[in-house]
This record gives sequence, structure tokens and C-alpha cells, in this order.
Amino acid sequence: MKIVIIILLLTLASVVSCEPPMPPTDEEMIRHFATHEAAFDKIRKIMAESSEGSFHYPPLSPCDILILDSAGQISYQPNQVQDTPVHGLSRSDRIQLDSLLSEIGCGLVLVDRREQETADSVYVSLFMLYYSHGIVDAGTSKSFVYDLELRSRRDIRITEHGDLNKIYRRTYNDTTLYKPVKEGWYIELDHSR
Repeated sequence: MKIVIIILLLTLASVVSCEPPMPPTDEEMIRHFATHEAAFDKIRKIMAESSEGSFHYPPLSPCDILILDSAGQISYQPNQVQDTPVHGLSRSDRIQLDSLLSEIGCGLVLVDRREQETADSVYVSLFMLYYSHGIVDAGTSKSFVYDLELRSRRDIRITEHGDLNKIYRRTYNDTTLYKPVKEGWYIELDHSR
């Protein structure tokens, strides 16, 4: 009888320990956003006013920069010229972004910045990974997203009720959900099996 109980306890312990960690709750992420809202807004402002194109920041390698010369050829150069703009971002912009990303606890920003047809109008979408567990094609992540046009997309699922973690855990299916935080700002939960 003791052996059966021990085996059951070991089995239960292994099942419990194999359970993936729970992502932060929506409420925790909303509080984090509210605490660091000024930093999130500074990142948005820098990317809207100073950056160019679609890219991720920081670049792949913090030590190197790819430079496009006048002939359209890419040259790979060590980042010895610190003042060379990267995606339109000056050295001071990059220093400030590094500090802001450290403050909000996000390692990188995926940026989609495009000039609009109307003068002085810019579309900016930001994706900032906050939590991730798993591998590239199977896992769970929660991110902060800034996109004023997100609600107008047909394939986007936005919910205002319930915690995103509980919603995806009901089915464990591939899921991408968004929850509004503030005008243009969202939490994104992405889960793939």
C-alpha cells in the first residue's frame, strides 16, 4: 500500500512540475503598464518621430551595424562609428531606448513605421515582448502592443472581459487574443501548440 501511495505522489509531482508556468495575469500587466506608462509613451514617441521603416530594436547584434552604401550594397561593419543612425535612430535615441526598455522589462521592440498618404501622418505599430515560455512554434507569450488601427482589422480577436490566460487555458488551442489597456495600447496573448 505504501508503494502505491508513493508512486501516486511521484506521478502527481511529475505532472504538476511539467505544467508550464502561468503567464502574468492581465491585471498584473495593466498595473505594470500604469506604473511605467511614461516610459511606454516615450518609446512610442521616439519610434514615431525618429525611426524609419520596419525593424526590430535593438538590432541583431549590438556590436555591429549593417550599412547600405550609395550603390545599394550592404556592408557589414563593426559599430565603431557610434553616431551612425540605425533605422533613423541617433545615438542619443538608442541610449534612451536602451534605458526605457530596461525600465519596462521588455528586451526588444518590433516596429512597423510607415508614412501615410496625408502630409505629416505616420502609422506606427509597436510590439514589445514581456513574457515568453516555450519554443518558437510552440509556446505562450504576452506582449504590450501599440496600434491605433488594431480594432479595424477583421482577423483580430479583442476581448474586454475575462483574463486572457483563463480564456486560452479553456481549450489550449492556438490562440491570439488582445485586451485593451488604454487608447491604442493592448495586451496580446499568443499561444501555439
